[in-house]
Amino acid sequence: MSAGGSTAGRRRAERPTRGNPEKSLGAPTVSRFSLQSRAVRMVLATAALALVVAWLGWYATTPEELPRTDRTVSASGVVGTPLYVGMFAASDDFNRTIRISGVKVHATTNTDMTITPLLCRRGTVGVTTDPEQFCSDLVNPEGARFVSGDSIILRIESEDPALAVVDQIRVAYREDIRWDTQPAGAQQAIVTVTGRPDVPEDDGATQ
Repeated sequence: MSAGGSTAGRRRAERPTRGNPEKSLGAPTVSRFSLQSRAVRMVLATAALALVVAWLGWYATTPEELPRTDRTVSASGVVGTPLYVGMFAASDDFNRTIRISGVKVHATTNTDMTITPLLCRRGTVGVTTDPEQFCSDLVNPEGARFVSGDSIILRIESEDPALAVVDQIRVAYREDIRWDTQPAGAQQAIVTVTGRPDVPEDDGATQ
């Protein structure tokens, strides 16, 4: 066999390429691990954010309930004279400070009647026509601060004899970042307004 034929019959040995064998095959470089870890981090961050938002929503709308009783208040007055009825009082162990947004009152009556909620500062009222002797101040509760020692009363006025059943009041309030509208105080009040007794006229007769 000639020298030329011997050279043609042998294959030239190739040196292996150092480094990544995929590069030698021309395959694109893809960092799968880093891509997956970024996606996992995004999913975990989204889930954590959703949990925080859900917890904040729950916390903001679930403050501690306001004190309630099953007591029924009985009150009676006369036409033309405002009657003040205590419905919710914060006892000494009421260790909270709330900001009242409003007081909702619902009553069933047999005639027109005006019912106005008031905040009695540093005092409580049962049933009276003179609340100033029990309260250091009487103010509109909307926007007012309510603390231990304060109470919410109703001013009831009627120009005609009346009978009313006042349901348990509902107090809309805010406490730090929490807010809610909750029932509070006495379960109900039954109010009777009677007419003024007739006063006999003096006809000037003498005996």
